[in-house]
Amino acid sequence: MFLLSLYWFLSPVLWILLPLIAIINPKVRHHWLHEKKTRKLAQEKIQQSGKSKTVVLFHAASTGEFEQLQPVLNRIDRSQYFILLSFFSPTVFTIEKNTHLADAVCYHPFDFLWSARTFFQLLKIKYYIITRNDIWPSHLFIAKLLGIHTVLINANLYRKHHYTTWLYRSFFKQVLDQFNLILTGSNRLKNNLMNVISSDKIQVSGDSRLDRVLERKVENLNTILLPDCYKKSRTLILGSIIPSDYPHIFNGLKIFYPNGHKSLEEKDQRIIIVPHEVDQSILFVIEKKLHEIGFDWTYYSEKEKLHNSRIVIIDKIGILADLYIFSDAAYVGGGFGAGVHSVIEPAVYENVVSFGPNYHIVDMAVSLVDSNLCSVIHSTDEFVQFLSSLENEHSSEETQVGMSNFISKQPKAAENITQAIFNHD
Repeated sequence: MFLLSLYWFLSPVLWILLPLIAIINPKVRHHWLHEKKTRKLAQEKIQQSGKSKTVVLFHAASTGEFEQLQPVLNRIDRSQYFILLSFFSPTVFTIEKNTHLADAVCYHPFDFLWSARTFFQLLKIKYYIITRNDIWPSHLFIAKLLGIHTVLINANLYRKHHYTTWLYRSFFKQVLDQFNLILTGSNRLKNNLMNVISSDKIQVSGDSRLDRVLERKVENLNTILLPDCYKKSRTLILGSIIPSDYPHIFNGLKIFYPNGHKSLEEKDQRIIIVPHEVDQSILFVIEKKLHEIGFDWTYYSEKEKLHNSRIVIIDKIGILADLYIFSDAAYVGGGFGAGVHSVIEPAVYENVVSFGPNYHIVDMAVSLVDSNLCSVIHSTDEFVQFLSSLENEHSSEETQVGMSNFISKQPKAAENITQAIFNHD
């Protein structure tokens, strides 16, 4: 308990510094100023619902975690359970505070022992459900003391040093032992977790992110984001790319399309570029890279120009998952940085998929590589080789069949998760 004790010993210092941090950081400030107000509104809604419903708290740190939660929330019996949804990030809170998927929405408190006890007792919480990695040790400790049933879903202990290094392993053991149940996406992830905690607490349920991507695919079948020309031609999408991806991407494009835009037209191919961030400085860098290659481009916001475009830069957030329906090949960004971004989305649309070498953060990426269904890019030459898949339709068709079979065999996680959470009732 040494690490947790040290964490709690330093908590008063952090509590004193919090107002100062709030002055500097607008996100912390919004959270700090609105936390009590949102908790009070949630408390009023719980009181109005009567005493017959059991309060279940689902916590999502940000937009990605909320996406993972949605298929699970859709399956909760709202006549029996009062769904309280908490966020930590103001970015997702301001967008989803009125979501129909919950009976009340509030900010998750900062992680102090005293605020955790107040939060749980005032809102009469009986279940505390966390998705993925946003784990607060003080809240878990207090929840256990109060007899609240705690579950971690979509658990992802992916970094080897987290369970092989003594300090990390000790910390994760102390924290994860507080949970009553841990649900994870695959046997590989279960084996990682078993290096830290007993297998009795762990169940393989699948990853509910896949459920959500499949739901979005159905919901957006009739959504027209781009002209049909992007479906009719062979189209490459560069999804959620970050600056560390740029050298291999743009050098590769320069080699594969030696005459710039003319080569793109001769091959009858198109490119969709989706930056991970869409601020002006990032867009300017991409513009400069394209200009050096000799490409013309259009921004997604320039709707009147899209029909005649061969390269579109997406300057809007939140639509990447639905753009893969237009592409045949996808390079997923982040693999030359901290870790590759979501590969499930292009996989569901049966794209030929590639990404950089840092992909072990995503279990689905590991599985796809092991199944020889995607390419790992280490160099510009390998990216050029990947681009050739746009010209090899036979190879693409084989990959599409393999990808379709792979996706069809994945467990429907949301139903498994819902049953596991309430199985002890």
